[in-house]
Amino acid sequence: MSNADRQTVNESKVVKLKDVALRAGCSIATASRVLNGNPTVGQSEKERVLAAAAQLGYTPNTSARALRSQSTHLVGVIIPTLDHAIYAKMVDALQERLAQSGTSVIINTSGYDLERESKQAKLLVSRGVEAIVLVGSEHNAEMLAYLRRAGVSQLFTYTCDFGDGDAAVGFNNRIAGASAASFLLGLGHRRFGMIAGITRGNDRATQRREGYLDTLAEAGIDRQSVVVIEAPYMIEHGRAAMQSLMQTHPRPSAVFCGSDILAVGGIKYCRSANIGIPDDISVVGFDNLEIAELISPELTTLDVPAREMGEAAAEVLLQLNAKKEVNTVTELRTRLIVRGSTGPAG
Repeated sequence: MSNADRQTVNESKVVKLKDVALRAGCSIATASRVLNGNPTVGQSEKERVLAAAAQLGYTPNTSARALRSQSTHLVGVIIPTLDHAIYAKMVDALQERLAQSGTSVIINTSGYDLERESKQAKLLVSRGVEAIVLVGSEHNAEMLAYLRRAGVSQLFTYTCDFGDGDAAVGFNNRIAGASAASFLLGLGHRRFGMIAGITRGNDRATQRREGYLDTLAEAGIDRQSVVVIEAPYMIEHGRAAMQSLMQTHPRPSAVFCGSDILAVGGIKYCRSANIGIPDDISVVGFDNLEIAELISPELTTLDVPAREMGEAAAEVLLQLNAKKEVNTVTELRTRLIVRGSTGPAG
């Protein structure tokens, strides 16, 4: 048998509970208790069974039956991180609204890693979730196909594009990036830079960058003159990125940052290097986190309606569960908050 034939056979094989038990090195009874949420199983065995189920792509029959005949009242949420309040606010509002309808939420984080996200999605299916809330529209195609086969709805957030999912609740990231550019252009700036998030596997960061650059280009700013540095969403990376921008010639007089975290790092560098804000450089962030008002000067930023998004996402999930609507888009708007980190071009 060729490798291709062997792969086809393996892919078509129906994974059974005994296969999961064998992979996890436990009894079938133990595997069954774990997959049915029995709390008496030890943590180590529980982790082995759930990992084996995810690796094999196993969906418990009990979950499948429940999805077909009655509600499990479980929703999975996979967000990039809980380190930043923007995602926590959305999930808190989502959880609060769903709780009113008797639905519980299981929360996982992906660390902006699409492969890790796919593994967690399979774990959530094994726990019987009816729907999964994801961030953005860029996901592993095989994962989305797997969720569809398992009868699990997919709701995308922080985007207005539901792609291969069932619905989307969020905002237009391209328009958000464009609004930052328009604001800075209105202040008379003509030399621009950007500290973007890592765009690989992140449609939101990509669209913010493109909206910013396209708007500058429409105003006659050569795209090649705009230095864009990508950095992970950490203060120290924002600091390093701003240092690099300030070493370009001519250096920008205005910088748009893809998150407040990056912007705060950038401001910290400028203060240490005696670069005046906003006299020498204007800085705009994104998210409107609490830290935006704690930094000096306070940060001009785009406010993301995180709580409103969580509440709207919960309403859409309830509609999806009731099979009332699919392929819907709920578009929210970002709002520019002007503070002390921006001013007219010098």
